[in-house]
Amino acid sequence: MVLELVLAAASAGTPEHARAAEVPQVARYYDEEGMRYLTLRNNSATGVEVQVRWASEPGSTGTWLGQGTRKDNVVTFAASVDEGQERGTYFIAKGGESKMEILYRPGQKMPQDAGLLGLYRRISDEKRLQLARKEAQAAEVRLTETLKEAARSWPAVDKAVPADWKARWPGLLSRWMKIAYQPPEAPKPKPGQPALAPAAAKDAASPEKDAEYWLKIAQATALGFGFLQQLPPLKSTSWDGEYDDGFGGHVSIRATKEGKLRVNLNCTRVNENQGSDLQGQILPEALKKQGDETTAQAVFIEPDVPENAKEVNVTLKRKGGFLWVEVRRKAALPGVFSWHDGIYRWGPVPTE
Repeated sequence: MVLELVLAAASAGTPEHARAAEVPQVARYYDEEGMRYLTLRNNSATGVEVQVRWASEPGSTGTWLGQGTRKDNVVTFAASVDEGQERGTYFIAKGGESKMEILYRPGQKMPQDAGLLGLYRRISDEKRLQLARKEAQAAEVRLTETLKEAARSWPAVDKAVPADWKARWPGLLSRWMKIAYQPPEAPKPKPGQPALAPAAAKDAASPEKDAEYWLKIAQATALGFGFLQQLPPLKSTSWDGEYDDGFGGHVSIRATKEGKLRVNLNCTRVNENQGSDLQGQILPEALKKQGDETTAQAVFIEPDVPENAKEVNVTLKRKGGFLWVEVRRKAALPGVFSWHDGIYRWGPVPTE
């Protein structure tokens, strides 16, 4: 899959409408010194999507997106923005098969660099896979180090949290990857070539041979060590608060004067297509306290789902700076992979 910016050979004698119908092609480049990935993707006959990702931190999601047009061996582009917004500085990408250089488009007053300028060299699929594996390994090392540091330095009331979180991590990662990653299809044979044997086709489509798989692993792992790098908040015994699990899960709890708990659980796992909201109340008699640990349990009713899945058993545990959430359904919801279970960090109620 190569984006041909020098079109002489590729387009010679090819009708314009035929080129427009071709499958979009992708070209990837890498700046080793700056640890930046540049991706150029055809989205029309002359339109190009530009993406730059910074990878100085393992699992980084720092990405710049732009749109532009290609003419000969030059892509002119600017940031992707919502309708009506200013696109800001315009850039040009010049080069070809082996390298690409990003410069300011000439003639602009006071252009601003978004961290894009410089030279990027073409990166092969094999090299990209190697770098993605390395990034995932670096993220795993960072997670291991962060878990050790948390177990050593966190307050006594929260000392057991890192080990508990670690035990849950394989399941959490599996859930996340089920949404975040789509395995590649087995490559189709070119005209005149025999189809791959089933074993060979399966091997060619293996996630472990896909750079995107390792990148998603690295990014999920980065969410994990990012959550654990934050010191626990000041000890609070109140249920009232805003809680987050670091992976798009949020719980809001307010206690009423009568002692009830109003609970709102919501999450967006990876994307908006895998979101969920669940609300309910927990009565005072359902709260139990033992030492510095308090638990609460109730059955919430979820609307707009099949009748056999409406009742949801919710159990909460509050201790130190964290909240544990356990959700059990009588029946699984088809096509829904989001979840509310997990360990959430306490945060104060916002002040107006």
